[in-house]
Amino acid sequence: MTKQDYLNKQLKVLEYMIGEDVIHNDFGLGKIIGFENSKCIVKYERFKTNKMMSSATFFEFNEPVAQSTIEELNQIKCEYEISQKMKNQKPIPNTIKDIEVEKKEITSDKKIKFEDVIGLDEVKELVNQMVIYPFKYRDIYKAFKRDSGGGILLYGAPGTGKTMIAKAIANEVDAKFISIKCSDIVSKWYGESEKKIKEFFTEARKYRRSIIFFDEFDSLGVSREKDNSHAVNMVVSELLAQIDGFETIENTILLIASTNKPWNIDSALLRSGRFNKKIYVGLPNHKSRCDLLIYQFKGVPIDEIDYEAIADKTDGYSNADIVELCNETKDIAIKRSIANNEISNITQEDIMQALSQVSSTIVKNELDKLVSFSLKS
Repeated sequence: MTKQDYLNKQLKVLEYMIGEDVIHNDFGLGKIIGFENSKCIVKYERFKTNKMMSSATFFEFNEPVAQSTIEELNQIKCEYEISQKMKNQKPIPNTIKDIEVEKKEITSDKKIKFEDVIGLDEVKELVNQMVIYPFKYRDIYKAFKRDSGGGILLYGAPGTGKTMIAKAIANEVDAKFISIKCSDIVSKWYGESEKKIKEFFTEARKYRRSIIFFDEFDSLGVSREKDNSHAVNMVVSELLAQIDGFETIENTILLIASTNKPWNIDSALLRSGRFNKKIYVGLPNHKSRCDLLIYQFKGVPIDEIDYEAIADKTDGYSNADIVELCNETKDIAIKRSIANNEISNITQEDIMQALSQVSSTIVKNELDKLVSFSLKS
């Protein structure tokens, strides 16, 4: 693969994002204008001129970007690096060019759908009943006078798929997805946090359907019983004012929040009409771990794998932990392929080696506290 081929393939993936709205950690709301020589051009509302940045910098500081897009770009980069490695080595028998590898094209929609969320069947069914169906079958719900208002709090251990579920909901109901990392908008400057909150809600009202997703919600809607400072009171009061103001807005706006510390959220935010619907997102069970392993290795060179055995050994792992395990396994096979100058299948031994390097990030005491909270709520 030449450098130009690499850039062309990269650009083809990136072009799907042109016209998308994004939020920069520091620059605020913006829209992707285009890509030039793998650099991203973004028009942020607070600046008169466009900003140009490398793709790496763009992905680091802007949200939301589909995980499937990042993975596709990483795959293209790996292919390019391998091709350059092969180019600089002397030809040997059975080189990578001589080996025909069956490639199954994985046509991945750039937008995450519910089928992309592996496992979590009970959670998905609850989300369907509480969110998806009221959006899709509004007339039926109206006929039965079933109120579908209020917000949803997704809570569970880190890496269990809460953010992915929120993005999938937005795509299932064809809504604009506005993601807010709450820890980034908490400011030490007087009135700045409240101003940012208002800006996000104002942006959401521009669309026929929109979803505001609060990540790390406990850092923004912190309990006033635990921190009764003037700054916290002002932030929570602004949140309550904006949420309650939805009742007079014609546009359909859904609020979703995620947290791994639900007990730190102010009780006023969890009352009826606000984030009264609470869904616990737990660790993947044995079947879900098997399905996630199969999904992560789909379409890559791999031997026959005993997924059941691997699922047994990953008990207590989060979804993110298993994805990290699969990525570490792929890196092992990629390094061997480069060293041997030929494609080398992933083996059971590769996964076992990766298991020795990737352990569960779940803290048992925190997990027990989350389960206990779910029983109380």
